[in-house]
Amino acid sequence: MLNKKSFHLSTGTFCLVIACCATLLLLSLLVYMTLVSWPVWFSPGPWGFLTGTDWNPLAAPPQLGIGTMILSTLWTALGAVILATPIGLCCAIFLAEYAPSWLAQLLRPVLNVLTGIPSVVYGFLGAAVLVKYFEITFNMASGESLFCASLVLTVMVLPYIVSASESALRAIPLKYRQTSLALGVSKPYFTLRVLIPLARNGLLGALILAFGRASGETMAVLMLAGNTMVLPSSWFSKGEPLSALIALELGTSEVGSLHYQSLFAAGLVLLLFVLSINLFFTWFRRDRRNEVGKP
Repeated sequence: MLNKKSFHLSTGTFCLVIACCATLLLLSLLVYMTLVSWPVWFSPGPWGFLTGTDWNPLAAPPQLGIGTMILSTLWTALGAVILATPIGLCCAIFLAEYAPSWLAQLLRPVLNVLTGIPSVVYGFLGAAVLVKYFEITFNMASGESLFCASLVLTVMVLPYIVSASESALRAIPLKYRQTSLALGVSKPYFTLRVLIPLARNGLLGALILAFGRASGETMAVLMLAGNTMVLPSSWFSKGEPLSALIALELGTSEVGSLHYQSLFAAGLVLLLFVLSINLFFTWFRRDRRNEVGKP
């Protein structure tokens, strides 16, 4: 029979092996995508590929520029975070400081259910409700737009903002709450002037996490953004984010062709972008843990 020390040692070893396997899987994916897309980084060059606005891999010579798709991705992801931030932060503050325990225990599972709904369901509801609403209300030929995609992404990233923000607020030591009560500070003043500044790094990390989630979403933006390769001039223009581009064209591209390689290059850009956002989130969480408890 294993003693307690041996059990903890074996558990730690098992967790280390799982973490190493996950890291190797990610590195393998990065290496594979880099190797497949290697010719693209020499043909138009990294700068031309990232900033070019013309996309026609079958032309002669091929036009390989994903700047339009990158801008569409930023429009949809940033728009979703901007719309979800006030709602998510207010909901997190309510759950952490104001909600009765029975109500908080009821609302948290509901928010968690939102994360488990398939993205195609969100996209279908957006196409059936939002797109039709914009077409009828504003007499538009087509209600698809980057704004419509951002509205659906707002609902999709809201649980991530609420969960991470509530964790950041609850991580503030109890002594600050006790001190504010002893001084007779009102609850709204304590929340706005003490609690939120102390949890600012964790709250910012929640927004970064939501932005990364919105940037990598595929089905919802594929069904709602309009999928036009025109440089979007506003939030209400049509566009084609990177994830939608890959989903639409990968199945029709010839394996080993420049078109196929350029799609892998676009996927590599999207993967590195989301990975960098998650690394920023990890850094902010670590920085917040170091600052919590300091006067």
